[in-house]
Amino acid sequence: MENNLVLGIDAGTAGVRAGIFNLQGQSLGFSEQSYQTFYPQPGWAEQDPHHWWEALVQAIKHCLQTNNIDGQRVMGLAIDAPCNILLTSRAGEPLTRSLIWMDLRATEQARALTATNDPVLRYCGGDVPAEWPIPKALWLKQHETSLWNQDTYLVDQMGWLTWKLTGEWAVSLNCAAAKWHYRASADEATPAGWPITLLRAVGLEDLATKIPGQVLPMGAQAGELTNAAAEQLGLRPGIAVSMSGIDAHAGMVGLNVLAPGTLALITGTSTCQLVQSSSPVIDRGLWGPFESAVVVGDWTLEAGQASTGGTVRWLLDTLGGTLPAGDERYAVADAAAAAVRPGADGLTILDFWQGSRTPIKDPHARGMIWGLTPAHTPGHLLRAVYEATAYGNRHILTRLNELQIPTNQIIACGGGTRSSLWLQILADVAGLPISLTAVPDAVSLGSAICAAVGVGAYTDLRAAGQTMVQLGKTIEPDPAHQTIYDEGYARYRATYEAMTPLFQRPAPTEK
Repeated sequence: MENNLVLGIDAGTAGVRAGIFNLQGQSLGFSEQSYQTFYPQPGWAEQDPHHWWEALVQAIKHCLQTNNIDGQRVMGLAIDAPCNILLTSRAGEPLTRSLIWMDLRATEQARALTATNDPVLRYCGGDVPAEWPIPKALWLKQHETSLWNQDTYLVDQMGWLTWKLTGEWAVSLNCAAAKWHYRASADEATPAGWPITLLRAVGLEDLATKIPGQVLPMGAQAGELTNAAAEQLGLRPGIAVSMSGIDAHAGMVGLNVLAPGTLALITGTSTCQLVQSSSPVIDRGLWGPFESAVVVGDWTLEAGQASTGGTVRWLLDTLGGTLPAGDERYAVADAAAAAVRPGADGLTILDFWQGSRTPIKDPHARGMIWGLTPAHTPGHLLRAVYEATAYGNRHILTRLNELQIPTNQIIACGGGTRSSLWLQILADVAGLPISLTAVPDAVSLGSAICAAVGVGAYTDLRAAGQTMVQLGKTIEPDPAHQTIYDEGYARYRATYEAMTPLFQRPAPTEK
């Protein structure tokens, strides 16, 4: 049989998902293995890198075995992962558990970095979130000083797993540009490469010497699978291991959103919106523009909603005993929400359960439900949550349009796409068609596309995407609902404006 398969490995927050694909993008099977997150203090979140490797090995082996696929047919693989960081020895041995993206211990360090007003910050919306790696690196230097001062490396999850597979260090340009303030080229105020003036301003100029390996774009080959790794995984030694990127950005590749005019909608606990631009667009309400983060020579802009699927899950958990257990509760809840008219009979919700990310960056914003009457039911509440998340998405689309980044189509993936009602509401409120892809797991497919480019099956990501990504169902907006949703959107925006002064006040607590 031909050696014409590629593996797309999604190393996410909860575990590893391995997907195997042919070079036409057809899925041949998946397997998942979870790992633990540790919470040693409030606001801290850590993972053991050895658990990443164990889960990766088991996910790949199980994927091959359960789908009866000969590992010798696999010609390459790529891994996407969040920018979770750790200190290692020069030999790659972890010296700390990883500080994962959701760890917020570096809040003060993030404020110090933002306060520098370094010119490079214009490429990330003007501020440095505590979730990003440089604040965490500064925290490690200040609080793990003895380890920091040793002959150590600071690496991220993708870089460490790539080293485990190949014995070679590499950094994804996607992660570097989108989370590390790395510049693919210079401008009049910022040099190319690592953000040395920003690092120097906070006493972190030695960071650049601690990050090993070349910075490589998505789809570039990072190395070859070692004999030892191949034996553990059940694959051929010497196959190509290529660079992918952050999970949401890998999803952008897996949706084939690689040119201006289309928006990638990555749904889940939170929602991420991604677009491509042929030129840099600077706006404090968005993240980016990130040069060459996905397509070399183009710019990626990112927006996000902090709690979308998370708010839906909170509501269903809160309703508790009124719904069946397991996945069936989503179907029952959707049926109840579908029975409610658009506009939820005047019920308005702000979906800021975990603050507002973009285009309003307000960590103090909070969730809110108003307009309740005795006539409202649990179905009204769920429909109003769906509508609120759709209004938040429309706010982002409106801002992009104001910046002359028009969107003609949305392509979506993730857990939210399992609800046909939610998709219809998103399309109606946006006034745009929403398409799904034939392979629902766009993130794993995106990494598989990177692997296919890395082995030379395609010249670049766009060429691979044209063949390996196939569109499926398209949800068209219903024009009959435009007026009611225009009114609902205006009400949503006005509610936030009215509540802003109260959001800034500290909540009362009992002494």
